[in-house]
Amino acid sequence: MASSSSAAAAAAGAGAGAVALGRLVDRTRVPDPTLQRHAVAALFRHLLTSVPPPLPSAAHDALSSLLASPHPAVAAHAAASVARLAASRADLLSPELALPLLIAPLSASPSPRLASCFVKAVAALVSCALRSGSAASRFPPHDHPFVQALASGADGARAELQRQAARLVAEGVHGVVGFLRPFVMFAAVRKGDTAFVKDLIGALAAAAVAAARPDSAVPVLKLLAECLLHFGRGDGEEVRLWLSSVECLVDAYVVLLRKFAHAQMATYDAQANSVELIEMLLSQCSLHHQFMGNTSVVLGLSKHLFLAQKDLGLCYLPEISVVLSSLAFILSGLEFEHEQLSGLKLLAFLIEWRHENALRTNEAVHHFSEEIVCVLPVINLVISPSKSVKSVASHVLSRFHVLVLDLLASCSSEQQDSSMVHHISKPTSILPKLVHHLWSQSSSSGFIFTKYITSRGLAESAGNSTEPNYWTHQINEYLSALRKEKLSLDSLSSKKIQSVAISSLLSSAVSVLVMHPKIGTSAAQSLALLGATDPKLGMPLLVLILFYTKVLYSNNNCDANILLSLLESLPSLAVHGFVLPLSLQLISSMLKKDVKSVLYPIAVRLLCKMWTVTDWAFQNLQGTLDPENFSNSVDDREVFTSIAASVRDVCKQNPDRGVDLILSVSACIESRDSVVQALGLESLSYLCEEDVVDFYTAWKVISKQLLDFSIDPTVSHGLCILLRWGAMDSEAYPGTSKHLIQILWSIGTYREKNVDPLWVKARGTAFQSLSHYKISLIKDAIPDFWRINYECFTTERNLEVLKAMDNFQAEIINFEHINRRRLTTDKITTVHKFEKLLDAFPQAVFKGKSAHHRFPGAALLTLNFTPKDILHEGKSKDLPRVHAAYEQALVEMAESMYISRNMVVALLALHSWKSFVSNWMQAVIACLDTKESSKLNKASKAADDIFKILCKCVPVSTPSVVVSIALAIGALCLVVPPTAHLVISSASDFLLRWLFQYEHEHQQWSTALSLGLISNCFHPTDKRSKLQVINGLLEVISKTESYLVKGACGLGLGYCCQALLARADNAADSELEATTQLTERASVEEILHTLTTSLVQLCPFSCYSLKKLSICGIKSLEGMEEKYVSLEDDPWAVAGLVLGLGNSVVSLYRLGAYEAIIEVKNILISWIPDVDSSSLLFDEEDSASLCMGSCLALPSVLAFCQKVELLNDDLDALFNRYTSLATNLLSLKKSGTIFQNLLMAICIGAGSFLSSILNDGVHAMKFTDVKDLLDTLKHIYTHPYPPLVHLGGMLGTVNAFGAGAGDLTGICRQPTNSQIKHEKESSLVRGPVLTSSVGETLSTSMIQEIFLLAKDAEDDHIKDYAAWAISFLRSRWLSKNQIIFDDDCSQRNSSDSNQSTSFSDESLVWNLSQWLRDLNFEKPDSMVSTSTVATVLRCLSKAPRLPSIDWGVIVRRCMNVEAHIPDMLTNHHDPKLLREECLYISLAHASHISPLLHFIDDLTDLSRFRRLEINLQSILLQYLSTLMKLFSLSRLDKLSEDLTEYLYSPTSSYLDYSSEQRSMLRTSFWKGIRECLVEDVSEESSGFSCIKKCIQSLSPLLSLHKDGQPEFIEEWSAAIKCLTVAQKGLLGDMLQVEISSSFNELEHIDVAKKIIIRARMCSSGCGSVDELGNIKTTILSTRLDGVWWNVLVEVAGALYYADSRMKKQWLLDALDIGCVTAHPSTVLHFVGLLCGSCCIYMPLLIVNPTNVLSDLPVTLPSFLSSSIWDDLRNSVADKLWLLTARIYTWAEQLTHSVGLARHDHIHGSEAEMAIFLANILRCTCIAVEDHLAVEKKLKLANLEAL
Repeated sequence: MASSSSAAAAAAGAGAGAVALGRLVDRTRVPDPTLQRHAVAALFRHLLTSVPPPLPSAAHDALSSLLASPHPAVAAHAAASVARLAASRADLLSPELALPLLIAPLSASPSPRLASCFVKAVAALVSCALRSGSAASRFPPHDHPFVQALASGADGARAELQRQAARLVAEGVHGVVGFLRPFVMFAAVRKGDTAFVKDLIGALAAAAVAAARPDSAVPVLKLLAECLLHFGRGDGEEVRLWLSSVECLVDAYVVLLRKFAHAQMATYDAQANSVELIEMLLSQCSLHHQFMGNTSVVLGLSKHLFLAQKDLGLCYLPEISVVLSSLAFILSGLEFEHEQLSGLKLLAFLIEWRHENALRTNEAVHHFSEEIVCVLPVINLVISPSKSVKSVASHVLSRFHVLVLDLLASCSSEQQDSSMVHHISKPTSILPKLVHHLWSQSSSSGFIFTKYITSRGLAESAGNSTEPNYWTHQINEYLSALRKEKLSLDSLSSKKIQSVAISSLLSSAVSVLVMHPKIGTSAAQSLALLGATDPKLGMPLLVLILFYTKVLYSNNNCDANILLSLLESLPSLAVHGFVLPLSLQLISSMLKKDVKSVLYPIAVRLLCKMWTVTDWAFQNLQGTLDPENFSNSVDDREVFTSIAASVRDVCKQNPDRGVDLILSVSACIESRDSVVQALGLESLSYLCEEDVVDFYTAWKVISKQLLDFSIDPTVSHGLCILLRWGAMDSEAYPGTSKHLIQILWSIGTYREKNVDPLWVKARGTAFQSLSHYKISLIKDAIPDFWRINYECFTTERNLEVLKAMDNFQAEIINFEHINRRRLTTDKITTVHKFEKLLDAFPQAVFKGKSAHHRFPGAALLTLNFTPKDILHEGKSKDLPRVHAAYEQALVEMAESMYISRNMVVALLALHSWKSFVSNWMQAVIACLDTKESSKLNKASKAADDIFKILCKCVPVSTPSVVVSIALAIGALCLVVPPTAHLVISSASDFLLRWLFQYEHEHQQWSTALSLGLISNCFHPTDKRSKLQVINGLLEVISKTESYLVKGACGLGLGYCCQALLARADNAADSELEATTQLTERASVEEILHTLTTSLVQLCPFSCYSLKKLSICGIKSLEGMEEKYVSLEDDPWAVAGLVLGLGNSVVSLYRLGAYEAIIEVKNILISWIPDVDSSSLLFDEEDSASLCMGSCLALPSVLAFCQKVELLNDDLDALFNRYTSLATNLLSLKKSGTIFQNLLMAICIGAGSFLSSILNDGVHAMKFTDVKDLLDTLKHIYTHPYPPLVHLGGMLGTVNAFGAGAGDLTGICRQPTNSQIKHEKESSLVRGPVLTSSVGETLSTSMIQEIFLLAKDAEDDHIKDYAAWAISFLRSRWLSKNQIIFDDDCSQRNSSDSNQSTSFSDESLVWNLSQWLRDLNFEKPDSMVSTSTVATVLRCLSKAPRLPSIDWGVIVRRCMNVEAHIPDMLTNHHDPKLLREECLYISLAHASHISPLLHFIDDLTDLSRFRRLEINLQSILLQYLSTLMKLFSLSRLDKLSEDLTEYLYSPTSSYLDYSSEQRSMLRTSFWKGIRECLVEDVSEESSGFSCIKKCIQSLSPLLSLHKDGQPEFIEEWSAAIKCLTVAQKGLLGDMLQVEISSSFNELEHIDVAKKIIIRARMCSSGCGSVDELGNIKTTILSTRLDGVWWNVLVEVAGALYYADSRMKKQWLLDALDIGCVTAHPSTVLHFVGLLCGSCCIYMPLLIVNPTNVLSDLPVTLPSFLSSSIWDDLRNSVADKLWLLTARIYTWAEQLTHSVGLARHDHIHGSEAEMAIFLANILRCTCIAVEDHLAVEKKLKLANLEAL
């Protein structure tokens, strides 16, 4: 009840109040003004006391009507009452509601007094609100009460607004600056009322100074200074008002500073802000043309302000340096005298003030100061025509003397690099910032735009990468490029935005840098280039040089290099006519007799250089070089030499002018000073070269005046230079030319002082001059020229002379080739006696029908069982007869051949069966139908038929025949072509079934041998069959109980190793290939482990040696079960395992286990006992078995090691060990099978050892050692020993002669027709014994003896074995048992038969070739220099053709020559360079010399390639185009796969190199690919796929630094040059970039590299920037890091060369992307790079991520000033404003909301740069605000710096 009653009472009260309010409102409507005023007062009293909130609507309406009352008194009273009500009852009427009520009547144009009342009410309410709290949120710019009042246009409002604003400032109301900012900026931005702005600034400035709180004045003055940025760029009246406003502000600062000083308050803030004001004013004057002519006012006010500070005793602030920076900029562009005076006076004052301040504070001034940047502008004013300007400028310049010395002292002090500091640039700060950066960071070769522009997208050559790449170097390149295109710096801008020429700014920077100790020299060159290209700079730079010269010359501690570099730049300025007289006057003063002697030669040289610039100086130069001066300066050698050098330079530069100095030339030649005479001779040579002086006429005159050139190398050198030109008319003067040639020859061949470098130089020049004479004349002039020249060349050791002789010898070779005999004569072919014996062998031995039964081995090798009637013309009907004949012979031979359990005999038999089945296949192929598709198909058909016949014979055969058939099947697989893989696979399957028949031992062991060899015959892609064979052999060796089978399986596994790890051609699936490689690697390791464990089990004696074998995959041998068994009957068990181990070295090499190969070799050597008198031979049978295998395996291992350069053993000692071992074993007279087999193995191994070493031609053997072995072998087969021993002796003999019996792998096989010359009295044998002069007699007699044994011996075994041995030799010599179908590595089977043999005996090529062939490195007394050998090879590389000698042997010997030549003979010549020359000659002639082609083929095989030195690898890669011409398509595919594996394999030796070395290799690879592409490789060409694979493998290896810069400049340059010439088909999708919103780290770097490559290709003219435009969003939306920064740099560099349309589109799109991207900093960095590269300030800009943003307020407006933007400036400004608003809002929120890390989809990583980006964009928008709409300008002006 109570609550309801109280509610009722309240309702009644409210009703009563409403009634009362209604009555009061009604009273306000009375028409009488007096009554109305009383009603108004009553109404507001009621509102203040009786009305509860909220304000009733009736009352609100009443207030509105009262304020709009037509009676001013009522309205004014109402306004004051509303303000009072809002201030007192904010709950009833808040200021937010009251202010619109008060402002609304202003729009009705009230009277000025009433408007003033309204404004006062508004101001009162604002003051109340400000005092109550922050006004920023209450009065936003769009709803600001003062702005609305001013915008209303009421007459009295403007003046009252000024007064009220000033009152707020004077009262020091808190927050007044923030409140007034929108108002002040609105007033400044709006057009048409600049007088109000001027008055407002004055009123506020005065109020601020008079404010009760002095500390509140500075923020107000800063606001007013910022206001000046937004007006003053209108007509002249606006400029005048702007200057008045400036004056007000300056006066305000002066008064304020005085106030602070008198009150002893802190003045720093006020002083610093005053400096900031001056810097801003000067920047505005330099930016806007409207202030032209009024700059003097600003300069005067500036001086007034600084003078007041000085008078007040204030310190010189470091911040004043920015004013000096602006002065340096402004002084360069001032045109009016009064402005120039004002600027100079201000500069002089500041310099004096700073100096006085330093003296007062004892400040060390040894640091870079901005005053020095003004030196060139001041000098420019020194030469002003105005006397007053000249006087003041001279005074200022005198003050720079100390500054220059301080500048020199500042070089040693470390200073901060200002380019990395977050600041906002202005045009006036660009120049000092650059100079400060270069002064403090001179060693930095940081990227600048000119560097990229001059390189045209291609990185600089690494040739100068070791030298610092200074800014001045890049500027010089840039200026030189402009000069070539006849452009100037100032002409590059189509529209300027300031009055200062960019050339003046650049000159100002360079004028300071000439004092830098590191870059001063190149800066002086920049001065010369600038002065030569711009006439306006000629005189100022001349005065600058003189000024610096005076300062430096007066300083005893100055750097002489700086002084010289300045003087050297002086002549370049003389190109301008008005500079020339002054320059000549200066130099003339240095040429006076009373000056210092050191200046005279300098002046002469300067005058000469000046003449090279302008011919107007020649008259002065001619007078200086007058012959009379020679006699005057004869006592001063330096002066004499400088004059002679200048004469030489004139003759060289302009021979026509040189003729005018002919008397001076003559005087030089007549001089008795050798240097001067040499210079005179050189001068005359230049005149003769241009034929302005007749050489022979001149020679008659001077020949008698020469010094003795035979004792003076300097004169000899000059004489040789002159005599070169006697070659022009040599035929017209035969007698004189002959004498000249003899002089040159005598100097060139002078060797008495060969160590003297001057003589070396003279000798080299002599040969260079001789190369200009016709060889026919030289031949006539020099008696016995061919011989003497050959001897001189081959005995010369000096490297420099050899280089000079190289060209001379090349001329001789070319002469010989041109004048060679056109008709070749058939030379008599030498037929050796042993050849006749071999030819007669079949007729002598196989006389009867049954002869082949008695000599089965010889018959297989020698006889052809094809019926004679179909031998040459077989038909398909004859095929059954052929098969029948061979089948019958097969059975008969198999039954007759006794192999027993001897593994060597089995291998010999298999070797013999190869010849048999080869003949069989040829006969069958001849009979097959000619309609067969190809010869290869015929071969497959023939092989299949033969295999079926062999299988058919098995069931009816005896065990011995089965063994022969197993071997014959293996032989068949060795001779069939690889395309017959079905036959090989069938044979493998057939033999594998035999292998697992453990009950048939004879089948198992013979099958194991055949299977091992067959594994090498599988097609490279048939990995399954290969592994099947290996697994079968591994299984049998582990399970069999037969030791012979174990040994045979071990040998078979050794053969299998040779086929492992060999890359398959055209491997389609790289992953499958990689898996196969891993599998085969595991197989190699398992085979090696099996071989070693089996050896230890059967022969415990080997355990100790095998423990040393550290091969990956071989487990420890400790604790292994050892079987002590007797191998008396099966000695070949262990020997077979040892042979298998020896054959495994090939796979070890491919595996990269080089140390393991050496270890295997050493183990084999250790098992061959080194015989001496005290040792016991073979006290254990195990050692005999190991020795058997080692003797047979070692030759092939050594041959392989020698081939791959892994051999460092004493071959002579090893060879003699065989001989000693055989001799001692014979003396022991041990019986037993094992010792018979051992002796046989020793004999065969010794013969193979000898032939493998000698046939290679690299190593020579002593003839006595060779004879001892052959005598021992002869003793064995001519004395009564067991048959096996006889066989061993005979096979050892024929193997020594190169028969290769039992060598089924070809490791030891070398050519046997070497033509190496042997002296008959020589004690050494090099090359095959059969063709050796020293060994031919002995070898022929031994062959004849074995021949007679085969023919007439009584013992059938001896006859059989002798015939067999001779047959091996005959077969090898006639090369009848080669594979029928040989897939050569070359595209064509290169043959040497077409090599002409028509070289005369005097031919240099012939003699040099013979000299190389006959080089005897083993004789210490005939050593030659590596330089000589290398030079000879280089000469022969240039020869059109070479004689037909064994070049393979020559090259291999030269590759190893450094092992024989002592260091003292290398003549500082790297032996590796000799190996390079071997490579060069091989590449040059491999196309027509087969051994060289095979040599190149061997070196490019991966296993061999990775063992080469890095320089040889580099050459091979660089000559890829040559390899493409040499190799077949399949070989090229293998090459590309090998190179890819080399670059990417984790076990490759490539990874052992340093990163720089790896880059060098890749660079060579890129160069090689480019050469291929230059030769127009089309998609149809054979090398297309190879090159494509190479590019795809190389491209990912291009590396970047962490900062994104290309890591290796030369590699990138080579890559870009290569890719620019590549067709799109080659590149494919390699450079495609997938558009993605995010990338992982690897993808990020990969995408970056692709974009950089594409950008550089665009820059170099390949491709269009449109292609980059397709990925524009990806480029500009990716997070910026070091890598991506460089991406932006490269893209901007590419756009530099694009047309204007493309540049405009990229900038507009970038700004659009910036408004939506999550990474706006990336966009801004790109915009900065693009604008920086295209604006006129480009040469002065420092490009780093920070500075690019800092410079944006300068570069973007500058870029927009170009005429290409005439129609789009507003669009750019609008887009820029949108981006600015977005970033500013985001940054502002981050500032006020710490936890807000993401706004408007902006990534959180951008937050750390938010404020900097916002401020940068704000300043950039201000710089282009003239192109914004007014409302946007106002919003921009209201943005405060964060």
